[in-house]
Amino acid sequence: MKNNLLHCTVVLMFIFAGRLGANENHGIKIVEVHKIWDAAPHNAFTDLQRFKGRWYCAFREGRGHAGGGDYGKIRVITSSDGKDWKSVALLQNDGVDLRDAKLSVTPGGELLLNSCEYRVDNDGADIRNNTSVAYRSKNGADWSTAKQVADKGYWLWQTSWLGNTGYALGYRWGNRDATRFYRTTDGNQYTLHVDHLRPPGDRSNEHAMFFDADGLAHMLLRRDNAQSKTGGYALLGQAEPPYTDWEWRRLNITLGGPSMIQLPDGRVLACVRRYAGENHRNWGSQWTELGWLNFQTAKYTPSAKLPSGGDSSYAGLVWHNGLLWISYYSSHSGKTSIYFARAEIAGLR
Repeated sequence: MKNNLLHCTVVLMFIFAGRLGANENHGIKIVEVHKIWDAAPHNAFTDLQRFKGRWYCAFREGRGHAGGGDYGKIRVITSSDGKDWKSVALLQNDGVDLRDAKLSVTPGGELLLNSCEYRVDNDGADIRNNTSVAYRSKNGADWSTAKQVADKGYWLWQTSWLGNTGYALGYRWGNRDATRFYRTTDGNQYTLHVDHLRPPGDRSNEHAMFFDADGLAHMLLRRDNAQSKTGGYALLGQAEPPYTDWEWRRLNITLGGPSMIQLPDGRVLACVRRYAGENHRNWGSQWTELGWLNFQTAKYTPSAKLPSGGDSSYAGLVWHNGLLWISYYSSHSGKTSIYFARAEIAGLR
C-alpha cells in the first residue's frame, strides 16, 4: 500500500466507513494484458508503484520459485506509458535469496523497496538468520545499499503509510511461528509497535493493508495452517489508532499473495492467488483473480480472473487516470513471466 491515491493509502475525499461493504457486485473489465518481462528462468513476486510520473515494477529473478542454491535477485524496471519497459536496477546479495520486493513512497519523497534476504540453503535449520532489508532511491534507478530493518528472523512485508508514519507486519514461520507489527517514519528505522499481532501458531504471514479517511486500518492477512487440509482461511483485521488493538474475522476463502486497494468511491478490491478446492498444495489448479472485499460481512466475492495459471499471483495495484493498473506474474503460457494489465471498474469511468 502506498502514501498516495496511486497505491491504496490515500486520504479519500468521498469515502465513509460504511462504504467498505457496499456495492461489491459492480463489474470489472480487463481491457489489456501484456507480458513485460521474462529474461530470467523464473520471474515472479511483483509490486507496482507510480513515482515521479513513471511506472516502476519490482520483482524477483531466479531459477525457480525457491530452493537450495537459488539466489534470487530483485529487478526494477520502469516505463513512461506502461508499454515499453527498461531495466534500471538489479539488487543482489551473494549467498542469499533476495525475495518479495514491495514498493512505497516515503514522506521524504524517496522510493522505498522492502525485501528479505532469505537464507535458502538453511531453510528449516535456523530461520532466525533471515533478514528483512530496505533499499531507498531518489530517482528509481540509483539505490542505497541494503539496510537491515526489524528483528532478525522476521520477514517484514509491505510498508503502508498514513501521513508521516509507515506500518508493516513482520512474520516468522515454522515451529517459531509469530508476528510483529512495526512502525517507521523514514523506511530506514523500524521500531516494534505490537508483539504477537496474531497468536503464535496461527500461521499468519503475508498481508495487505490500507488506512481509510477516518484513520481506521484494514488488513488482509494470509494464513497457512499446517493442521488444515485447506491451508487456513485468510483473515480480515481492523484497528483504530494507535493500531494496538485489532479485531479479526475469518474470510470465506483461502488465498495467497494478497494485494488490496481502496477505490475512490470507497469500495475495496483484492487481487489474490486462488486454489481449486481451496487446496494450496496443487500448483496445477491455481490462478490469479480480482474480487471484492466486504469488511462488514468478511466476505470475498470473485469478479475477474486474470490470464493466469500454475505459479502465479503477487500483484501490485495502482489506481491512475480512472483505471486500475496491475502487475502480476504467471506461468500459464509456460515460462514464469511478469504481466501488466489495465482494468475498468463499473461506475468509475
